[in-house]
Amino acid sequence: MTNNSFFRHPPILNSSHKVQSKHRRLRTIAVAGLLIYLFVKFSESLQKGLLLDQSKALYAPTGTKYKGTPWTNDRTVSVTTLGETKFARCDVHTVTSEDGKYQINDWLFMEEADAVNVAVVTGDGNFVVFEQSKYAIPGSTLSPVGGFVDDGEAPWESAKREVLEELGLGSKKTLDQMKSVMKNKSDRIMDATALKAIRKQPRTVDNFNLARGDVVGDDDWIFLGRYRTAANRGGGFIYTYLLKNAVSILPGGGTVHFKGSGDDERQLIKILPIGDVKRRTMNGDFQEVKWAATLALALMHLGQ
Repeated sequence: MTNNSFFRHPPILNSSHKVQSKHRRLRTIAVAGLLIYLFVKFSESLQKGLLLDQSKALYAPTGTKYKGTPWTNDRTVSVTTLGETKFARCDVHTVTSEDGKYQINDWLFMEEADAVNVAVVTGDGNFVVFEQSKYAIPGSTLSPVGGFVDDGEAPWESAKREVLEELGLGSKKTLDQMKSVMKNKSDRIMDATALKAIRKQPRTVDNFNLARGDVVGDDDWIFLGRYRTAANRGGGFIYTYLLKNAVSILPGGGTVHFKGSGDDERQLIKILPIGDVKRRTMNGDFQEVKWAATLALALMHLGQ
């Protein structure tokens, strides 16, 4: 017969045993908690390291690569850079409210290098534009000539360079200047290097330290204005131009067969009469607002 007295009358632990048992439980809980804490911290460190490695692959080191001039004014308290490339930078600004009573700490701001867009019109009144695809635009779109302003370059010089590189076109005055610098060369075929030899308009800035877009000494070039892309979020400044009476400078320039040298984007050259450009601008076929604005300004200047 089994003796059940133990279960009916369990041994009574004295106070010393109770204290030791309580301490053992506390130690077990503390060790378990410490292990959990160390595991969590290890996981966080591992993930942070992975994210840092990924961010190094995705973004240039902050403060070292963006070639533009970052925007600040008297309301800017601080700027934190999240990521950047040569042509763009994403920041978070801390900004004082207009009334000066409080600060906004999450003001997302997008820097982008200055750029130019050019509406190009030939002597017979046709526009020379592109049909192309862009990462952030659905389907295909029409566009004018455009590109970034190089370091130290005046925007008008950028506009002339982009039109020559991408379309092989320019003004009559530019053609004459390029012929002049090519006089002593045995190879009389014009190339884009001749443009570099022409005396350049120096880059000047206004009282906001922004580049001026002025045209000097060439009546076929019209400066249509400088515009901020997004009033509160940045997006860079666009300098808009109209080139009238454009002439061919490079072999095949201004034809649908010309192969531009400006970049590696696939761009089909289109020759459109002014009526088509007006209609397609109104229809939204120039799908970026900077492009549409450039074409609309050019049409207004031409009395359309």
